[in-house]
Amino acid sequence: MNAFRGRAFACCSAAVLAACTGVRLERSDAVFYRPTAPGTEAMFDPLRMSLQYVLDGSQIEGTNLDRYDDHLQLVWDHLREPVHTIATGDGGWRDFVNSEIAPIDADNADDSIAILPNVFLHTLGGGMLFRKTAEWLEAHDAPAPWFTAGVLSMVTEVLAEASEKPTTDDTDEIADVLLYRPLGLWLFADAQRSTWVRDNLRLVDWPYLLVWDVDDGEFANVGMNYALRPKWFESADTSLFAHLGISNVFGLSHRLVGTRRLAWGVGASTETVKPVELRWTAGLFFEDDGGLLASLLANCADGYAVRANAYPGAMFAADVPLGLFAGVRDDGDITIGVQFELPIGLGF
Repeated sequence: MNAFRGRAFACCSAAVLAACTGVRLERSDAVFYRPTAPGTEAMFDPLRMSLQYVLDGSQIEGTNLDRYDDHLQLVWDHLREPVHTIATGDGGWRDFVNSEIAPIDADNADDSIAILPNVFLHTLGGGMLFRKTAEWLEAHDAPAPWFTAGVLSMVTEVLAEASEKPTTDDTDEIADVLLYRPLGLWLFADAQRSTWVRDNLRLVDWPYLLVWDVDDGEFANVGMNYALRPKWFESADTSLFAHLGISNVFGLSHRLVGTRRLAWGVGASTETVKPVELRWTAGLFFEDDGGLLASLLANCADGYAVRANAYPGAMFAADVPLGLFAGVRDDGDITIGVQFELPIGLGF
């Protein structure tokens, strides 16, 4: 019976995916894909997006990409039998609902903090990236762009869950893959809902510049981030600002000249999740028309004392696809990276 329920749960999510991605929208409905905007907007493509989304969780201390195959199999086993995995886990269904869906246990209210990244990163962020990917594919005349974007979104979500292991609970991937990501696909499949999010939340994606560290033989500067400037909290030149991801900062965004803005904030980055350990973080961001041109983060995730990224349009012409990265780790290790045209650059 548990196996049947598990397959039914997965089939329901698949049905949501099919319903969301079966819609054919016109190019004039493009909401988030803006190739003429500078910085991160000009650099967007599905491969770059997918790589950063998949690797994002590896910023957490305790993750181990060396055993990625084993972790991917573990994630897949949990997704195949979600009801059984939840029922046999610590705390059962009550703990699952309290930590992943809604705070129903006053004695373990702290566990409900995980609901926030579920909503903001997987539903809003992941859903927006689904639509942006579909719009990119359609603009490049790819066949079945909306279905392809939906499949890519779900595959990316599964792969991302594996990169977070073993720091997450067994039920984490069940909530993210079978509930929150399909909800994001449904939300952003509709042009009217997507436009509302864009116009009212000013949601944009600001990934780091991914590089391969030649000396250490590993990826560096991984991370997918999102920025918000809710229109309800703004004046003519100033608005509230949030930078969301593994490193979260909250502050103000100030208009400079034209569409250029300077934002700053303070907050916290996640170091570990078992138990939850945070470190204070501060950030400075220079953007133009929603595209991030340059960022500077201090004491942020992945053990960086300082992390700086400069995107196309920051130091050279906007049509020069050159990005630069510099990072200083807590132990003083320095990495310099260059990304030109390709989704992955080289770091030393």
